[in-house]
Amino acid sequence: MFSNHEGTDFAENHYYRLNRIFLSAVSLWPYQHSKFTIISHIFHFTIMGSFMFFQLSSFLTSQFTLDLCIMVLSYTVPACLYILQYYSFCVNRNGVKQIWENMHNSWSLLKDETERNIMRQHSSSGELCTILVSFGIIISLILYALTELLPVILDLIVPINETRPYKLHASIEYFVDKTTYFYPIISHWMICLFFGCFVFMATCTLEMVYLEHICGLLKIASYRIERSIDKYMSSNSAQTDRVAHRDIIAAVDIHRKALECSEFLANSFMPYFFFLVVVGVASASFNLFRLLRAIILRNMYEFIASILFLGFHFIFMFLGNYYGQKLTDCNNKIFYTTYNVQWYKTPVKVQKLLLFIMQSTTTPYIINVGHLILASIEGFSKLISMSMSYFTIIYTLL
Repeated sequence: MFSNHEGTDFAENHYYRLNRIFLSAVSLWPYQHSKFTIISHIFHFTIMGSFMFFQLSSFLTSQFTLDLCIMVLSYTVPACLYILQYYSFCVNRNGVKQIWENMHNSWSLLKDETERNIMRQHSSSGELCTILVSFGIIISLILYALTELLPVILDLIVPINETRPYKLHASIEYFVDKTTYFYPIISHWMICLFFGCFVFMATCTLEMVYLEHICGLLKIASYRIERSIDKYMSSNSAQTDRVAHRDIIAAVDIHRKALECSEFLANSFMPYFFFLVVVGVASASFNLFRLLRAIILRNMYEFIASILFLGFHFIFMFLGNYYGQKLTDCNNKIFYTTYNVQWYKTPVKVQKLLLFIMQSTTTPYIINVGHLILASIEGFSKLISMSMSYFTIIYTLL
C-alpha cells in the first residue's frame, strides 16, 4: 500500500499533492479499492459516451455534408483523447502505482543535501507545471462557458424587449426542443467538457511530473560524477580512491535507475501514446479548419472556441515534447560532465566506470512516442507540420 512510504511523505505532501487530488477526483488514484471506484468509472465513461453520441446523432437529423462532418469531428475527436487517457489509466492501474512507487523510492537514494535540493528543484518545477496547466484549463473553460452563455448574461445585464436566442454553437442533436431545454442541454454539455479537460489535466500532468522527476535523477547522476572526481583530485589517497570508486558506482546506479523509469513509462503506455499522437494530430487539423471557417464567416463565437481548442492541443503537444527534450538534454549533460572532468588522472578501475558511462551516453537518449514521433522540440515541429498538412488536405476537399 501507498501508506508504506510514510518515510518519504515530504515529497508527496509538498510536491505531488495536487496530482494525487486530481487522480482521486476522477477515481484514477491507483490505491483506491472500492465498489464506488467501479461505479465511478462506469459513470465517467457514460458521460463521455453521451457527449459523443449527441454530437454524432446530428448526422441522423441533418443533411450530411463534409462541412457538418468536420464541425462534428472537431468536438468528438478531442473527446476520444479524453476517453483514451482515462481508459489507459483505468486499465494500467499497476503501471500508475509503479510510477508513484518509483518517485517515492527515489528520494531514499539521495545521499546529501545538495542532491535533495536538486530533486526539490525539479519536483517544484513539476508542481509549477501542474498548477499552470490547471489554471490555464480552468480559465479556458470559463471563457468557453461565457461564450455559450453570452445571450443569457446579456439578458440579465442589458435586457431588451425580446429574449435573445439561446443555442449551442456546436452541431448536436438531443431530440428535444433546444430552446425549451436549453439549460439542461448546456449543463450536460459543460459537465462533459469539464470532465474531459479535468481527466486530461490529471493524467498528463502526472506524466510530466514523472518526466521532471527522471530529469532530476539524471542531474543527480551528473552531480555525483563531478563531485567524486573533484574530491579525488583534491585529496589523492587510498581512502579517496575507494570513495571515488564507490561514488561513481552510485552515479552509474542512479543513471540506470533514471533510464529504467523512462523506459517503464514508455513501455507501459506505448500503445496509448500511438493513438494519442494519431488522434491528436487529426483533432488539431479539424480544429484548424474550424478556425478558418470562423474567420471566413466572421463568427466570433466559433473563433473564440476554436482558438481555445487549438491552444489546448498545441500546449499539450509542446509540453510533451518539451519534457522529452529536457530528458534528452539532462542525459547528454552526463556525457559532457564525464568528458570534461579529469578522468584520465583517476585510478584505472574508476576510469573503466567513467568510460562505461561515456559509452552509454554517447548516443542521445530520446523517447519514441508511439513509434511515430521522437519526443523533442523537433518532434513538436513535426506534429505541427503534420497537423497543417492534413488541414490543407481537408481544405482542398471543400
